[in-house]
Amino acid sequence: MHIAKFTFLLSCLSTPAFAQEDPATSSDERRADTEITFLAGADYATGDINDQDYETTSISAGVAVRNGPLTLSATIPYVITSAPEELIVSQGGILATPLFATPTSQTTTVKREGIGDLQLQAGYQLPVSEVHAVLSGSVKVPTASREAGLGSGEFDYGISGHLSKRLGSLVPFVNAGYTVIGEPQGYEVRNTLSGSAGSHILVGETSSVTLSYAYEQSATEDLGDRQSVGVSLNTGLSSKLRLGLEGSAGLSADAPDARVGLRLGLGF
Repeated sequence: MHIAKFTFLLSCLSTPAFAQEDPATSSDERRADTEITFLAGADYATGDINDQDYETTSISAGVAVRNGPLTLSATIPYVITSAPEELIVSQGGILATPLFATPTSQTTTVKREGIGDLQLQAGYQLPVSEVHAVLSGSVKVPTASREAGLGSGEFDYGISGHLSKRLGSLVPFVNAGYTVIGEPQGYEVRNTLSGSAGSHILVGETSSVTLSYAYEQSATEDLGDRQSVGVSLNTGLSSKLRLGLEGSAGLSADAPDARVGLRLGLGF
């Protein structure tokens, strides 16, 4: 299977999720039969918000179905987090939206775990020439416990766009997204803008390295916007199994200080 297909599918396990397609995908590939990919991933993030430390481990599973230019996916994480009691770190704290669970100055750190928020995503490769253009929509279903501080308890809705163009072994790309944040009772939140830019570097027939910069606007005025730089490796272990490894470092105060992730995709 083409590198680009798994790059998009594995990205469904990340938040925010952006479609990442290789411009070399042919029209024949876009008309291919239905393909099913089982997804698995693990993430670890550590950082601090308002001088309050947290660390989070998230293990995700999901499935993606692709037919021609359309891809649909659903993923859900199991989250284990150690964070201040009053801090909600939604979606496991992996490049997500931190909110405060209770408006107090309580700083007790507690460990909690449970099912995170279900992520649904649809991506469509637009029929344009010269560049690859993908439009995606996503819904965060609030399956995480609001009482345990593992989620906001509200639906979020997002839309994002991706542009890329292959230039030899380089595939520069740019992404932009807008998320409508569900407002928990008693809190004032705002919708957010996000974006990233970088380049895939194709290595041989089955591997690529990606260098990127990402920005995400904070959903509350109490917290700063998040900026980070990242590097990832995507490689084929077999004709149907792909592995993704990624890491990022925060450039701004309220971004995770460090994040590492593992992605697996098994296609049929």
